[in-house]
Order: sequence, then C-alpha cells, then structure tokens
Amino acid sequence: MSSHDHPAEASPEWDTPDFCPFCGTELTDLGAGFVDHLEDAPTCRTRFESWRENVAEDVGGEWGG
Repeated sequence: MSSHDHPAEASPEWDTPDFCPFCGTELTDLGAGFVDHLEDAPTCRTRFESWRENVAEDVGGEWGG
C-alpha cells in the first residue's frame, strides 16, 4: 500500500476516500477497507473515534455510525 500527499489533520479539504484521512495509507476498498484499516491501525482508530464524537452532535439522530 502506498501513501499520498493529503491535507493536514485538521483540514476540511480531505475528500479522497481511497486513502485513510488520518494517515494517508491507501485503502483496499472504500467502506470495508477503512474499517479493516482501523482494526489494524490503533492511532487511526483513536483519531476516528475522536472525529466521530466531534460530529455526532451535528448529525444528531441521523447518525448510524
């Protein structure tokens, strides 16, 4: 797997779902590949959980994740 040059951690400009937004690792596929990556990358999992907590109030009852 390769990395790419993606925006900084706090950038609102991340929009490349082929790569992990937290470390830039290329994902094997879009949905399941990200979940698999989180299982293997504890730092990304922690950062994802933090991101999810931050957006949960914005999405409210519509959030299924």
